[in-house]
Amino acid sequence: MNVNILLIIIAVIIAIGVGLLVSGKNSKNKRMTGFAIAGVIAVVGILPLLFVSIGTQFPWLTQEINFGGNTVAIYSQPSQITQTTPSGLCAVEDTTVTLSAFNKYTSASTSGTHKYRINGAPALTVSDAGTFTASPNDAISILWMNESNGYYGDVSNEVVPCSGTKTFSQSLIQNGTQTIEVYNEESNLIDGTSNNETLSAGDVVSLESKIKGTYQKGMPYGGVLVVEYNKTLVDDVVVDFGGSKVNVPVTYAITLSTESVTKAYSIPALLSNQILSGSITIDADDTNDPTDSDVLLKLYVNDYFVNENNGGAFEGPAVTDENDASVHENVEEFTLHMS
Repeated sequence: MNVNILLIIIAVIIAIGVGLLVSGKNSKNKRMTGFAIAGVIAVVGILPLLFVSIGTQFPWLTQEINFGGNTVAIYSQPSQITQTTPSGLCAVEDTTVTLSAFNKYTSASTSGTHKYRINGAPALTVSDAGTFTASPNDAISILWMNESNGYYGDVSNEVVPCSGTKTFSQSLIQNGTQTIEVYNEESNLIDGTSNNETLSAGDVVSLESKIKGTYQKGMPYGGVLVVEYNKTLVDDVVVDFGGSKVNVPVTYAITLSTESVTKAYSIPALLSNQILSGSITIDADDTNDPTDSDVLLKLYVNDYFVNENNGGAFEGPAVTDENDASVHENVEEFTLHMS
């Protein structure tokens, strides 16, 4: 039984009992006085309980006050009513969504366009700071900068809130130039003219190397450094910038000669004007002198892309896309000349 109903019944019984006690053996006037006392007790006992019961069933009609040391509910004026919705439900039908990207270092707008998918549907495109309509609880996947080469892209997955408007923002890194430097054993920068590396058959050297970034720009997802060398003059070339050996990108084309072989190594991210320090180790052939030969270094960068063979999914970071095409136009070279 409902607690409030039980309390009401008890209060009524108490009131009747008091009335009977007072009026049992006395005059009509006394009986009337007894019933009056019982009525007051009933009213005082029942009304607060009645408000509590009403408040339980119709909470929008009531508000809480302290009554005799207990918290009870009383009637609330219509002007005090606040519209609420059951937990988990949203009264908003449409949400205006804005996508806004900005430069990580300068906070300037990136401009350009962004690609987005709502609940896995085919991708659509919107201009930076532009809007589109979605619904609360929609899942939105965003490819920031839509494969543009001006900035490195990024992918984020968002859920539309229960709100009439929502802005999703993302900081992005502008494309910069990465400079490759290799120094000879005399600590001079190899330039292909006056400063080269002198090697003879059977020599093994480890040369100081650097990859330098551009201030307030970068290579946020790292890249792949390809080395090409003549296999008849050099037995091996090992690159160490903290990465590991990886596959040579299919986009790479042999440049030096028909005797060339290639290897590739992963390169860590490079932000702003940071410098990656590493080494290039060259193992010259034991018989053939590598004089006047070259080791070519070529740096490809990773970025995000749209995989049309996978339903337009946003994938990466990678050097090449699903069609084996470079995802980014930024490619840096360095020729390590041996004399």
